[in-house]
Amino acid sequence: MIIAAKTSDEIREMKNTLKAAFKMKKLDAAKFILGMEIDHDKEVKTLMIKQTRYIDDVAERFGQRDAKRVDNPCASNLKVSKTPSPRTDAERAELRSKRYHSLIGCLLYITIFLDNPGLGHWRAAIRVLRYLKTTREFSIVYDSGSGGIKAEAYADADWGSNIDDRRSVSGVLVMVENAPVVFKSKFQRTVALSSAEAEYMALSLCTQEVLWARAMLKDMGHEQREGTQVWEDNQGAIALASNAGYHARTKHVDIRHHENVEDGTVKIGYIDTKPQLADMLTKTLGTKTLQYLRDASSVKAKVTEQ
Repeated sequence: MIIAAKTSDEIREMKNTLKAAFKMKKLDAAKFILGMEIDHDKEVKTLMIKQTRYIDDVAERFGQRDAKRVDNPCASNLKVSKTPSPRTDAERAELRSKRYHSLIGCLLYITIFLDNPGLGHWRAAIRVLRYLKTTREFSIVYDSGSGGIKAEAYADADWGSNIDDRRSVSGVLVMVENAPVVFKSKFQRTVALSSAEAEYMALSLCTQEVLWARAMLKDMGHEQREGTQVWEDNQGAIALASNAGYHARTKHVDIRHHENVEDGTVKIGYIDTKPQLADMLTKTLGTKTLQYLRDASSVKAKVTEQ
């Protein structure tokens, strides 16, 4: 069990309460939690979390221990849809032997196309696993050397990218200590009629996650005194978000979004597409672009001194 609180006194009080009810044993610094490995370097003031052991276990289970290196989880210009779904009994039988649902359950990152998946879906999922195997030593690195704990966020969308129904994909990244605490890729519930509308819906989703992050930080004793900066690369969406007037097509997101912009809880700013970190959560990117955004998001391998 890991206990977190605003002060050491609150932690001690919680420990004493638990000790009064249960037999407890004090352990050393946490090394694992929920399948994640923790590396806390107090000298350089960094905390890293990764899933090396879990990735190795899954790779072994699906025969990918010695698989070929893959530097990008998605093939170039990949557009996954329902098209690869099997159409014959022979294709369905072959897919059943692949344990597709078990693999998706292990990955948890790509819980789509669970109904009537095809070999194309299987190959795409295996590629994701091979990418994870390639980057097994990568961690999310939280660096407190930057000073005060501050949140910022990125919102992006890929307009009409779902081949089957033309829904757009929202990508949201909320950063604390220069590393992500929220990373989300989600199909939008309705079909956007423009890229600005799709980006605006992504901003609305991002606002919800920002509010959660601000509440969490407040509970931990790091209340955000200023508005949280949200970066967006679409000027049309920024104009919609900054205009409190009535918009018929976006009424379903106006109510929950505009008040947070108006009261200063959220500050929306423009960012160029290249440094838009949420871009990697919306679509397939080239390997160099993906690596640039991944590094900029503080997802990297630990550098060991020789």
